Amino acid sequence: MDMPPFHRRILEAAVLVCDVHGVVLAGGHAMRAHGLVDRPSQDLDLATVACTPLEEITGDLTRALERQGLTVEHRRGGPRLARLTVSDPVTAQAVAVDLMKEPLQRPAVDMEIGPVAGIDDVVGMKVGALCGRALPRDFIDVVSAGDRYGFPDLERLGALFEDGFTPEELAFKLEAGLAFDDALFAGHGLDEAEIARVRAFVLAWYEDLSLRLAEERDIDPDL
Repeated sequence: MDMPPFHRRILEAAVLVCDVHGVVLAGGHAMRAHGLVDRPSQDLDLATVACTPLEEITGDLTRALERQGLTVEHRRGGPRLARLTVSDPVTAQAVAVDLMKEPLQRPAVDMEIGPVAGIDDVVGMKVGALCGRALPRDFIDVVSAGDRYGFPDLERLGALFEDGFTPEELAFKLEAGLAFDDALFAGHGLDEAEIARVRAFVLAWYEDLSLRLAEERDIDPDL
């Protein structure tokens, strides 16, 4: 799989930490590794389900990268997310790296680039992100999995990875996504036909979910 050389260098430098702590590739690169998207990813997302405190794993990762001559800046820390900026002081290359504690459900898949989160987990994290931050790229990535998963399956997977996930909140985010300007999707390399496909999928999901929510409440959705 094509990957920016600097991203690959970071993964290679972190290989022992990945082995020890069960850290796997997630995010956009994992989506691409599973053949779901072809868009480039500007950052690196790593995930683990290990019981070891994230602070300890982050420390091990930092030391491994520094041994390879890289500089690591800690931008944000917490029990479930460590946000780093990794840079090369010689070339001035830099990339954001997110190290996350996630309730991964499936074994990692060994690929040429290293261990990658299973496809169910990758999709679940993306649906969770859509229900949380709801960025244009989250919609693009989730739609790319639409041929493999039905709406209820996407919702089930997303609920595993987003605290406070509710169908109502998801419906709200889907409706909000329909209001995005085409330029926001075009900024990720989508052409008119691809943007139309994203909008059609999101609209179909929103209508299907809204109907199911109305049926659960025994309310006429047209009222």
